[in-house]
Amino acid sequence: MKQRLAISSFICAIAFAVAGVCIPPTGVIHSSVLMLVAQLFVLTATLLGVDSYRDIIRDSHRQNLK
Repeated sequence: MKQRLAISSFICAIAFAVAGVCIPPTGVIHSSVLMLVAQLFVLTATLLGVDSYRDIIRDSHRQNLK
């Protein structure tokens, strides 16, 4: 579930970033769009990072038990 959320937020962040670059702005690009993209990237990194760290710790404990 976390991986699906991480991947979908990453795809959304890329889509917003591409849309922000490709679509000509009618005015000033509001900072909230940039913050949305940044927060989606941080969410992705957090979800994937926590899972990876948990897997590393679990594997090291399994090796110590053997």
